[in-house]
Amino acid sequence: MALPTLDVTPGSGATINTLPNAPAVTASSISVALATDQAAIAVTASALPLPTGAATAANQTAEISSLAAILSAIQSGDAAISVTDRSGYINGGVASATVQSIGTQGWVPGDTLTLPMSAGVSSPAVLNVQSTQLGAVPTLVNAGSGGTNGAVTLTGTTGTGTRFTLSGTIAGGVLTAIGSISVAGNYTVNPTNLASEPVTGGGLTGAVVNLKMAILALGVTTPGVYAAPVTNPVTPTSTSGSGVGATVNLATFTPLSTQVATSNAGRQYLAIRNESASANLGVSLSGAAAFGSLGTTTFYPSGGGYEWAANRVPSNAISVIGQVAFQQFTAWEG
Repeated sequence: MALPTLDVTPGSGATINTLPNAPAVTASSISVALATDQAAIAVTASALPLPTGAATAANQTAEISSLAAILSAIQSGDAAISVTDRSGYINGGVASATVQSIGTQGWVPGDTLTLPMSAGVSSPAVLNVQSTQLGAVPTLVNAGSGGTNGAVTLTGTTGTGTRFTLSGTIAGGVLTAIGSISVAGNYTVNPTNLASEPVTGGGLTGAVVNLKMAILALGVTTPGVYAAPVTNPVTPTSTSGSGVGATVNLATFTPLSTQVATSNAGRQYLAIRNESASANLGVSLSGAAAFGSLGTTTFYPSGGGYEWAANRVPSNAISVIGQVAFQQFTAWEG
């Protein structure tokens, strides 16, 4: 048997008294008698009025506005981070240089050669002349006397190092011709007077020649800072002396600590990766990077690296160093 239902119109003043066999309590109430084992009776109503001041949407304007502001702030904080590519190559400093063209004259041990600025050069290297040699066959100044006629080997007499030797010819007891250079010499101190260098050989006395000195070997005074290898040969832009005509080859470079990013208190993201297939990459957050130094972390070849995000991102300046100059690395900062 279906349960009885009763429609009640809200606001009509009618009430339902569900006490068993209870009489109506008010004139507008309806008595309903229920058996003690009666199941629930469904009651329907078209609407239910709320108490005065109930929490409706109309009464929560301030709360809704506050929640909207909080949502906007969260969405703003979650905006995409603008990331700057800091990738590059380990800087190199000149470690050694060789002479391409020895020059023609005027070079003295200790002279310096300043190399040019060019693309990728932050600071040019400065080289120095470590030793000199003859730059050309000497010319005859004084033929001397008392020599033995025929071919002769002439030897320089002043300067520090290995002295030059020349072939020559003596006729009538005097030096009549200078042939070729046998030994160009290796001088750490040039002959005393280049315009008047005494020579001996073949019994000659008073024979004098004029010398032109060129570069034999170079050293490095200042390695400079290079972001990439340069095209050899290189012509110096200036020298400390009067030497002319020399060009050089930059032979080897040593890796230098290379700054990736300056300190940044607003940094939200940082990532560094080693792109070399064979060489380690050192990364420092505490100063110049150097393998084996406190504060330098080693990233291994073929993609070794690290990523910082959220509250773990360091604000320090970042420096890297490779095992070889011009080693490639990848870095991002946001």
